[in-house]
Amino acid sequence: MSASDPDRMELSSYRFPDELEVDDLIVRAPLDSDIEAIAPAFLDPDVGGEAGLPRIGPEMLRAALATQIPAMREQGLMSPYVIADTAGAVLGGAALHHFDPLRDTVEVGYWLLHDARGRGVATRAVGAMVDHAFANGICRVEAHVRIGNDASERVLDRLGFEREGVKRRLLRHGGRRVDATLFAVVAADA
Repeated sequence: MSASDPDRMELSSYRFPDELEVDDLIVRAPLDSDIEAIAPAFLDPDVGGEAGLPRIGPEMLRAALATQIPAMREQGLMSPYVIADTAGAVLGGAALHHFDPLRDTVEVGYWLLHDARGRGVATRAVGAMVDHAFANGICRVEAHVRIGNDASERVLDRLGFEREGVKRRLLRHGGRRVDATLFAVVAADA
């Protein structure tokens, strides 16, 4: 995989990873067998509400996994992941999305189930995603965090992301549009 080259009219050849391993964690594509474990997060305001997950149930998740997600992944729009431990227990989820093949950038998102919090799971999983991106031609990884989501901000701070500004009414939270802080880390910083 390589970075873009505007002088040669070449786009980045970056591809979302299929699976990443870090310590005792596996970041992998979601399977139909994961639906029952992750579905409650989509309806929990403290999990899915913070992560901007759509409020959908298991059947819609299954349908999206079978039809929409493969197309979105192929187009570089989004690649969702499950974060699991090596025993197979689902701890949360993550996504790489908004890949820009002209600018060599991608955005990262993440969420954890309540029991997985406070153990460095998000930091390690997101760190592995950033490392993969940088090793494969991406020069900038961004994240948007709802103002007031201190736990998510701490994850990014630990990974060297810097605050770059506020995007007004970018995210959906609690049934309304809210402001978000733009965080970014660039390959030269890592």
